[in-house]
Amino acid sequence: MIASRSRSLLAGLAFVLAGSSSAFAVDGQAFADRLKAVMDSQSTQLSFSGVSTDDDDVILKGAQITPNGPAAQPVPLGDVRFADVTGSTADGWRAGRVEIADVDQTEDGTRVTVSGIRAEGVQIKGTNDKSASLSPIFFEKGQIDGVSVFKDGKTVASLENGRIETLPAANGGYRSNFGVGRFLLDATSMQDGPQPSPLVALGYPQLTGDLTGSGAWDPQTGALTLDPLQLEVENAGALSFSYTITGYTPSFIQSLAQLTEQMKASQGANDGAGMAVIGLISQLYLRSAELSFTDRSLTNKLLDYYAKQNNQSREQLVDQLVGALPLALFYLQNPDFQAQVTAAVRDFLQNPRMINISIAPPSPVPATQLLGAAMGAPQTLPQILNLTVRSGN
Repeated sequence: MIASRSRSLLAGLAFVLAGSSSAFAVDGQAFADRLKAVMDSQSTQLSFSGVSTDDDDVILKGAQITPNGPAAQPVPLGDVRFADVTGSTADGWRAGRVEIADVDQTEDGTRVTVSGIRAEGVQIKGTNDKSASLSPIFFEKGQIDGVSVFKDGKTVASLENGRIETLPAANGGYRSNFGVGRFLLDATSMQDGPQPSPLVALGYPQLTGDLTGSGAWDPQTGALTLDPLQLEVENAGALSFSYTITGYTPSFIQSLAQLTEQMKASQGANDGAGMAVIGLISQLYLRSAELSFTDRSLTNKLLDYYAKQNNQSREQLVDQLVGALPLALFYLQNPDFQAQVTAAVRDFLQNPRMINISIAPPSPVPATQLLGAAMGAPQTLPQILNLTVRSGN
């Protein structure tokens, strides 16, 4: 009797567990439809031939994406598996990880391959979530092992170890780190006719380097920061760019989204759109910006190349370039700033090391003030922005 009851209890428990598993299985079609809608709002069309589930995994059959644009071509992704999917369309979806099959596509003699595409912590905003965010789709980590472009069997360009990591920050914001471990551009493949490409003539048959950057967003202050983006090209130079703007708040993002939808619905025939855009811009402020270039031989090679092309000495070319600056800066009607720029450019061209352009106003400057000054009083811009140009180390 006890054995019989035990068997009945185990059978009943197995039935309940099986029923629970079925009842709480992920709704693959709902997940796929929401992902498709979100990607469409980001100007990318997602299509697939079918949807299936495997426990908590969702598989999109025959998936492909097509960026919006008149000449955009679909990119086939094959079957895409989203693992450990939880959530709902109303409350939002989360996938623990997603891996996409390698891409190998050839068109008009150009072959493109992409390998090792994967992401972790993919989150899709729910329809009940009315809060503003920079994007309705978000992932904690993303990786592409390699991208290569071939022409006539020869590597034209490639990159390795593309990556991005996004970490939550205080106040509901986040911080991202991204980069490309190594990129390559083969200038010899760009040769058109008997003459070598300018890069080859400069001594750069191949350009190699890396790219790194980090950014952050604080929804409370609306501070959007890039600090910095750094591009290093081996034996050529390093470019660094950073900025901080404020006013990019959740309310600004919501207003921008609403205006975009209105303009899309009216197909650009909305007479009040211009004023609405100005109203939005008035909420943005420029706090700082900096652009710098550190020379690693590129400047000298450029000067020598163009001096030879123009049958000039290098000194004559430098004098010509520096002599053109007053005319280029004349519209500013600011002699002090003109003298500062001229001195910095002359010093850099005569002894290439580093040239830096910096904007550091004592307080954030409204974007509308910048527009007004640029149109009505350009000579005041260097003072408004505390704009400096300097050369040196």
